[in-house]
Amino acid sequence: MRFAPIFKPYRGGRYEITVNTCLSVAKAAFFHGTCFDIEALRARAGKPDRRRTAMRWPARWGKDGVMGQMERQAEIAGAVTPGSRLNAVSELSALYLLTDRLYRARSQAEVYEAALDAIMGTLSCTRASILLFDEAGMMQFVAWRGLSDHYRNMLRGHSPWRPGDRDPQPIFVSDIDDTSEADWIKETIRNEGICALGFIPLVADGEVVGKFMTYYPDRRSFTASEIELAVTIARQVGFSLERARADARRRAAENDLRESEQRFRVMSENAPVMIWMSDKDGHCLHLNRMLREFWGVSEQGIASFNWAQTTHPEDMPEVGRAIGEAMAERRLCTIVGRYRSALDGAYHVLQTHAQPRLSASGELLGMIGVNIDISERQRADAQRELLLAELNHRVKNTLAVVQAMANQTFRGVAREPRQAFENRLMALAAAHNLLTASNWENAALSDIARDALHAGDAYKDRVDIAGPRVLLPPREALALAMAFHELTTNAVKYGALSNDKGRVSLAWSRADGDSRLLLIDWQESGGPAVEPPNRRGFGSVLLERSLKEDLRGKVELSYRPAGLSCAIELPWPAPA
Repeated sequence: MRFAPIFKPYRGGRYEITVNTCLSVAKAAFFHGTCFDIEALRARAGKPDRRRTAMRWPARWGKDGVMGQMERQAEIAGAVTPGSRLNAVSELSALYLLTDRLYRARSQAEVYEAALDAIMGTLSCTRASILLFDEAGMMQFVAWRGLSDHYRNMLRGHSPWRPGDRDPQPIFVSDIDDTSEADWIKETIRNEGICALGFIPLVADGEVVGKFMTYYPDRRSFTASEIELAVTIARQVGFSLERARADARRRAAENDLRESEQRFRVMSENAPVMIWMSDKDGHCLHLNRMLREFWGVSEQGIASFNWAQTTHPEDMPEVGRAIGEAMAERRLCTIVGRYRSALDGAYHVLQTHAQPRLSASGELLGMIGVNIDISERQRADAQRELLLAELNHRVKNTLAVVQAMANQTFRGVAREPRQAFENRLMALAAAHNLLTASNWENAALSDIARDALHAGDAYKDRVDIAGPRVLLPPREALALAMAFHELTTNAVKYGALSNDKGRVSLAWSRADGDSRLLLIDWQESGGPAVEPPNRRGFGSVLLERSLKEDLRGKVELSYRPAGLSCAIELPWPAPA
């Protein structure tokens, strides 16, 4: 700290400054929460007038700290007793002692004691108190000198400020009888032997959190110097309260973090999945019991364990790339890789779900993830796919046998009936292919409609297909595939697709007012004029039996001259 403009050199290369100037400089230092050492030297001859004594302040830090300097200062200034007025040197000594004690305080009680000593030692009062807002927003006494239990019980909660007030100003009362306070408050204060009072706000984080009070038995006029001194003390105490609150928040956060980590470790230790945590360089910080057993790692050996060495050489580049990108982009990632297990020495397929760990400030701490052994599931899936492929192959073989039998049966019969039968077999085979692709779990209604209408082929520009995504179970999928095939065949032979201008619209939706019903609407337009058939064909019979009877649906065919329409109503497919 430099104050070159107000210093002048003297013997030894040090500097000297007058008491009046040093007082203003010191108060400025206290306002900013800083301090520096004082070394006061007596005049060489005679007893000086202390108000005009030159004070020599070395531009260095004393080896014995502020406390030692203040003790020597106090010897020069003379003893100070509560209630007596201080000169400028003693005020500085008291302020520096307060700052040092607050800095060294390790508890709130030590802060309060240091503050009360400074208040009573500098503000000429024989009684004082410190009050803070509690969690309910009520002002409560936390430290005091010379006050009775009755006084404190009667006036706790009394405050000119509310929690959170900003820029509070100190209040000094020369005589309690001159105020507009309630009579019972005045009586309580007078009965305590108090006439004048000072209310000095304590501020932390910019908001009022409490106050300290000074009490005087007689009427008193407060000087500007006393008011400034009281505010300076309040600032120092406020700084200490801020520090204490920050320390309390930090300790609470650390405790919460420790408890959170402990809960995480307890929960993860016996979890039925493999749980891990790494630092930002990819080194293991935590492996739960299941993962330690998988890799054959002891709890003490986690820090030196290199998981990458267990990864299959063919998978390591992709695993490393995926983890690196997830860390760089601060996002979740899912990775599948093979890792050698210590349980049987074989590679197991693990599916990893990992996400970054971030600090409160957003700094990357590492990754946390879960590994799931999907080796058995992959083997089961592969076996199931093999069985489904075999089933599909046998179904196609069966259909081929049926087709061959039909050809033999229809030998000598006109080509048209034989071709119609073969087309129906092909429609059935196409539906089987769709179901096989989804492991015979379901098939999309839109896919079935496009296959039946050849939307990707000759009629793609004359067919409109629209509707929400609906997954049909195998039974419904096969039935609708055959129904759409019959409707399409009829449209190609006699209806809208039998000329160059006709169109077909196929749409589906949930029924209004009953979301449990699926409505399918087939509409033809632009084709030849339609007349009702003289007899029921195979298509009509199939629609009624497969949709109406087997699927508990409703089918309504309308032979309008403008074009055939077919309204189908089915129960909405339940999710698989």
